[in-house]
Amino acid sequence: MNGDAVRYESDHYKATAGFGARKRDLQLVFFDAQYPQPDPTAADRPSVESQTMNALERVEAAVGRSGLDLDDVLRTTVYTTDLDRIDAVESAYDAYFDDRRPAMTVVGVSELPNDAAVQIEATGVKR
Repeated sequence: MNGDAVRYESDHYKATAGFGARKRDLQLVFFDAQYPQPDPTAADRPSVESQTMNALERVEAAVGRSGLDLDDVLRTTVYTTDLDRIDAVESAYDAYFDDRRPAMTVVGVSELPNDAAVQIEATGVKR
């Protein structure tokens, strides 16, 4: 669908109020989940922070191929097999995003492709 995005918003704060349409020249862009590139030569599994940085680099590359930049990323979903290391994920986000960090949702999972500890998907907006 290449048309303009249409968002329906309430014109009033009451649940029974009618809805109005506001048409804007925005289009959401969804990026497939990116996980860190596996390194078959590494003896040890990379840290969660290192894997997060690598996955963010891959997200940035996908965003760039679509003609957007990281400022156009509105939100990310981080899937991780190690919820105890969420501080490492947040540390990587802080290091990667300068001023404007996108909204982030974290989901714990039991397993990811290539034995990764982190996988990140993103949603951006084409203005």
